[in-house]
This record gives sequence, C-alpha cells and structure tokens, in this order.
Amino acid sequence: MAARRVRLAAEAREVMAKVYACAKQPVWLVGGSIRDAALGRPFADLDLACADARALAAQLARSFKGTLVTLDEANAVYRLVLMSARAKAIKQIDIAGLQGKTIVEDLARRDFTVNAVALELTKELPPSLPATAFLDPRGGLKDLAAGILRADIEDNLSDDPLRLLRAFRIAAQLGLSIEQKTLKAISRRKKLISVPASERVTAELLMLLAVPGVPAWLGLMDECGLLTAIFPELEPSRRCAEDYYGPGGVLKHTLDVCARVDFLLTNLRAIYPGLAADLHAHITARGGPPFRALLLLSALLHDVAKPATAKKIDGRLRFFEHDTKGAAATEKILRRLRLSRDQIDTASAVVRHHLRPGHLAAGGPLTERAVYRFFRDLGPDAPGLLIVCWGDHSSYMPEARLKRLLKTATADSKRSDLTRLKPEDARKTVHHLQIVSTLLRRWRDLSRAPAPERLLDGRDIMKALKLPPGPRIG
Repeated sequence: MAARRVRLAAEAREVMAKVYACAKQPVWLVGGSIRDAALGRPFADLDLACADARALAAQLARSFKGTLVTLDEANAVYRLVLMSARAKAIKQIDIAGLQGKTIVEDLARRDFTVNAVALELTKELPPSLPATAFLDPRGGLKDLAAGILRADIEDNLSDDPLRLLRAFRIAAQLGLSIEQKTLKAISRRKKLISVPASERVTAELLMLLAVPGVPAWLGLMDECGLLTAIFPELEPSRRCAEDYYGPGGVLKHTLDVCARVDFLLTNLRAIYPGLAADLHAHITARGGPPFRALLLLSALLHDVAKPATAKKIDGRLRFFEHDTKGAAATEKILRRLRLSRDQIDTASAVVRHHLRPGHLAAGGPLTERAVYRFFRDLGPDAPGLLIVCWGDHSSYMPEARLKRLLKTATADSKRSDLTRLKPEDARKTVHHLQIVSTLLRRWRDLSRAPAPERLLDGRDIMKALKLPPGPRIG
C-alpha cells in the first residue's frame, strides 16, 4: 500500500541534489525510482529523464567519476555506474531522453500508470513529499495506493510487446494485482510477444520466475494465453491425459509441479531444517535467484514431451522416452530463448533425469551402488534435480494432506512403516518423497566429506618402477 506521502532516502536526495547542481537543463526523476519510494521499498537505481540525455550523461560522468555505458544510442539511453557503489545505496543512474517534446508527452508513452509519475529535481528536496509534488497525469500514485497495475493507454503495450510479460514481473515483484482490462488487453496482443529479441524476453522471464509465489502468476499468464505464446511447445499438453490429470491435462500437472517446487524452495527451513543451510548455500553458489528461476523453468518443461510420446498400452497411458525426448526439446527451446550454455545443460539434465529417483524408489532398497551412480551421473546438478523431483512427486497429493505428512515424507525410508497409510497412491507418493529426501541427505554428507588423501603421485610411480616421464605414467 502506497503512503500518502513519499519518502526519499537521504543518499538519494544527496545524489539528486548533485545532479541538479551540474545539470544545465530541467531534469526529472521518473519511473521505478518513484514507484518504489511510494511503496516504501529501497531502490538502488535513479531513473532520470531530460531533453538532452547525452549532454547530461557526459556531465554526470565527469562529476561523479563513474563509468558511463551507452544502452541505446538511437533513443538516447545511458547508464552511469557509480564508483565505490558497493558501500552505497545508489548503485547507478539511468539517463534517458524525453519520449516526446515534453515530460507530459513522455509520461503518456510509458507502459503502466505506476511508472508514469515524475518529480522535477530542485536544489534541495525534502525527505517527505506529498502526492501533489509529483507530476502524475495518469493516476499512478492512486493505483499504487490501491495495489493495482494498470495499462490505461493500451496501445503502449503494442509499442513494446515485452511489456506484456513485464506486467506479470512487476506485479509479482511488487505484490500488485493486474487490472482486468489490462489482462484482456494483454490477451488480445499475446502473439506479439514473439516480436522482442529473445534475450529481452528471457531476462524478464527469469526475473519473474525468481519471485516466490510465481506459480500463481504462471497460471494467470496461461489464462491470458501468454504462457503458451512464449512456450508454444506446452500447448499440446493441455489436452493430453485429461482422464488422468483432470481438465488441463499434463499442463495442469506441470503448473502443479511448479507450485510444489516453489513451495519447497520457499519453506526449505521448515521442511528440511537439517538440509536448508546446505541447499541455500548451493543455490547461492549456482547464482541465487537466477538459479531458482532456472529450477522453475526446468519444472515448467519437465514433461514437455509427454504429448508426443503418449501411447495406450493394455489400456494404460504410457509416455516412454518422454524424459530423453523432453531433454532434447528443452535444449531447443532454451537455445531459442538464448539462455547460456550452462543454463541449458542444467535444465536439460534435470528433464533427462527427472524419472531416476522414481525408478530408484520402485527398485527396492536403495543400494550404495545406485546412490553412487546417481551422483556420478548428475554431478553438481543433483540437488536441483532432486528439488524438481520433490515437486513432481508431491504434486500427486493434495496440499493439505502433504503438509500433514511432511514429517513422514522427509523421514528415512528404511525406518518408516507405511503399510497403514491409505490409499496406495498416497503410500507410493510418500515413499518416493522419502527416497528424494534420502538422496538429499546423502548429497549433503558427500559435499561435506573431506577430499580423499592421495596415496600415490606420478613421481612415486616413476621412482618405484624406474620409468621416465611420459604417457605410460599418466
């Protein structure tokens, strides 16, 4: 909920005063900086607009002694990375030329009302400003107070179709609700999402997927048709296996898996108190929020090949090879979205091996050899795979019952008696989750184990066998 007054942090005001002092033209604070301040959120960037952005950017680079980066020469968009920013709240300043002849025209071309608010810089700004101090022709501050994201000028969505996806990312990050008219406008334009460069779409998508609670937004994106406009390969899943998964078929199951992966990642400390620190450290080492997003993306694509492999055998619907074919499809999709090679390899490995814990659970007691092979084959991708598998297996049980059985589901399978658990499907689900839990604990133990001491090296062998250096020693 936005406050009646907007507070500006002392450092932000100091930086803006310095900008005003060296500028030779009117300069406006715009967009996300005001939006976040109005919501009481900290912000690390200042977004500025002026008539001659190139001149102001050059002036500020000299004054702040920062690093100037040209983001878009044609549209006069520049970024100043501030020196010694590690210890400062304000890390960078973005400077953009006015979109139009005046600031009012500029605000009219912005995506959403909450981003169409401006404040003219003056010599000294007070710590707290009333709403009347801001130029707000589209009612952005009022929408913030109501918790609404609104695109009142719908053609602005078509001007840059990335805004169709950005609506969900902003709403998810800020806890806003997207206005119904805006959702309908997005739905009408969903096919335009193929227009922006893949890199831009992927950047927005990964920021969205990193937000806790994102599965609800994925469901809303699907209702608008935007999800399958980005991932057309998922559309056949909607009508596949509806007699098993219910209306929505495999796609419904997929979204349920995403919800359970998000549930696990959000509640790691409660579900796995003894593992949470190690898993958090692993996720941080793999990139933090972007890795969290990659796990959600892997969950979204884990059954992408089920429709193509669906066959009824003896009256039972089977999906032979949907894991390997799904891995190939995942690689193709993520190449299209321009993800990095490491990201593609990780997601493809998760999809390729997502059935393995289930096979281990169905194969009798877990042996040391099976555990060794599992971690040998998965390497550093093992924890992420197990997180997605936890989401996959747990999705077959209603959330309320899952919560009641969490203690049993995370216990050692060798020490649990599940014979009294009914029905059989619930018993199977809990057993699968126990195997996943056991593998997670084994991963933790292996990651903490000291490296084995080397018994011999090449010099010892040459000395003992009186051999010269060469391939034979290797």
